[in-house]
Amino acid sequence: MSGLRVGAWGMSYPRTELVIAELAPGPGVGPTGLDASNRLRVSTQVPRKAHIAVPHRAPGSTHDIDFYARPARHARVEAELGSGEVALLEALAQWERTVEVPPGEAWERFRELIRSGQLRADHLARGSETEPGKVRARLRALLESLGEHALAEQIPMPDRRTTDSALAILGSAA
Repeated sequence: MSGLRVGAWGMSYPRTELVIAELAPGPGVGPTGLDASNRLRVSTQVPRKAHIAVPHRAPGSTHDIDFYARPARHARVEAELGSGEVALLEALAQWERTVEVPPGEAWERFRELIRSGQLRADHLARGSETEPGKVRARLRALLESLGEHALAEQIPMPDRRTTDSALAILGSAA
């Protein structure tokens, strides 16, 4: 693995992104938990270690990276999601525990990331097929709020109770 550096005090650890690329290559890999929310700028919390979701069996964790397996979420690979798109799906899944800004502010931040093209709405819609119901409900509402009705319709609709509870946290933001 490249990226090892020798400094005045000896060899340093390689950059985290190089280790992730080596141990968990390919699409559908990205931050989870507070790492995802921090990257999306809806939390100021910075975990001690990087938290990375992988759409397959997770490699062993390292001194500065914890990997989390998401093997049932294989549509992330098929849709070729980038790390930012994975971060959004993970933040939508863990909203109650990791998003610390008011719901309206978080919602607007997510909308801006999609509007600006930093996150690809069409890839998110395709990649959501194997996501939990509350993620699908929240992503569907997010795309609807952007006027992306055709893409929102591609997302499998969870049952009504799941949708209602998933969107309740958003209040009037959705």
